Amino acid sequence: LTQAVLPPDATAMGSCCRIGVPVLVLLVAIVAGTLQYILQQPAYAEQAVRKLVEVGGIPETIWDHFQVVDNSAWTDIITKLNLGIAEGYMHGKIKVDPLPFFLTLMNGTAVGTRRKDEGGALLGTIVKLLNLPNDIKGLLLNMQTRERSTRVTKQHYDAGNDLYEVMLGPSMSYTCAYWKNASTLDQAQQNKFNLIYRKLEASPGMKVVDLGMGWGTAAAYMHEQGKLDVTGVSLSEQQVKWASEHLTKPGLRFIWSDYRDHCEDPKYMHSYDRVYSIGMLEHVGYKNLAPFFKCVKNLLKPDGLAVIHTIGEPDFVPASDPFLETYIFPGAVIPALSSVMPAVEDLFIVEDFQNFGYDYAKTLAAWSDNSKKFFKDHPTAYTAEFQRMWEYYLRMCEALFELRINQLWHFVLSPRPATRKRIARQS
Repeated sequence: LTQAVLPPDATAMGSCCRIGVPVLVLLVAIVAGTLQYILQQPAYAEQAVRKLVEVGGIPETIWDHFQVVDNSAWTDIITKLNLGIAEGYMHGKIKVDPLPFFLTLMNGTAVGTRRKDEGGALLGTIVKLLNLPNDIKGLLLNMQTRERSTRVTKQHYDAGNDLYEVMLGPSMSYTCAYWKNASTLDQAQQNKFNLIYRKLEASPGMKVVDLGMGWGTAAAYMHEQGKLDVTGVSLSEQQVKWASEHLTKPGLRFIWSDYRDHCEDPKYMHSYDRVYSIGMLEHVGYKNLAPFFKCVKNLLKPDGLAVIHTIGEPDFVPASDPFLETYIFPGAVIPALSSVMPAVEDLFIVEDFQNFGYDYAKTLAAWSDNSKKFFKDHPTAYTAEFQRMWEYYLRMCEALFELRINQLWHFVLSPRPATRKRIARQS
């Protein structure tokens, strides 16, 4: 098209001047419209997908785990990528074995590493272009304001406790377990609670706040193990209701509140000896990391300690995967070190840092097995589409941690200026 319109000796800028911006815009619109029309034809869309697999360095064995049964799904795949595959699987247009599919798709490919030198320059570029609208939204907007933050609690965490009680097991902990010397999910979750407790170096009677809190079981562990006065804070109404009904006792309480409101309440300013947060930083958003860590410091006494448990990204991303954003965790963005450290360095000393991301693969595998059991025992509790969506989500995330694409980080932080010589490193 370009060769047909432009004279062969024209430079790009000269051509722009001669043709004019309106004409160029029209040409781009024509090309985009033509491409969109072509990709609406299943046969052409299928050819495009297969060509991308070939030139993108994705092993041909990917087709062993993936079958299109409704040809209209090809258009969704080439135009929406993972979101299109997920929706096709949810609605029965595609048959997928999610775990081996994702392991094949992401193991050393441009999709998994986001590196163009992995033999997938074209594939990596196309993935970036198709994700561009989502990324631009994440760059321009604060997706985790007070108002927007309620989306994930209402859609995901308040969905109903019946599935979670079976999936998570007795610990009711919806974050990465710590599998060192553990053979069951519940043992590994208790290990995680104990690891955080030891890192807090708390003494009996100390006041502690759990920002995020989940279903309150970590707070209950801290209270029982260390005789601590613990306050759990969560934006999820259902989690606070469950924790209040099952766990509340003297010295252990749960508050339904945005963490920002808790931080800004003068009565909590510098009132806590220890602060911890397990799996909430992913919902804070990179635009709000600095205010979050300032909040943590404002809650802590000058000689306090904080432990932050979070999933970590190897690269900065402004927005989540469109499938996760649409169906699982709206507004969530996994932080990168390049985002966390500038928010931390003026406020805290990083006393310790630990990564045990591989443990999340085992945790997700256990959740997937437990979910499958729940759906088998309660086949009508959730729709078939929801059940396939849930399996797709858990297995996709399992692959991300199995391949060490995503990580699990622990930060132990003490407020600046320093009041202690050291901490005792825990493992």
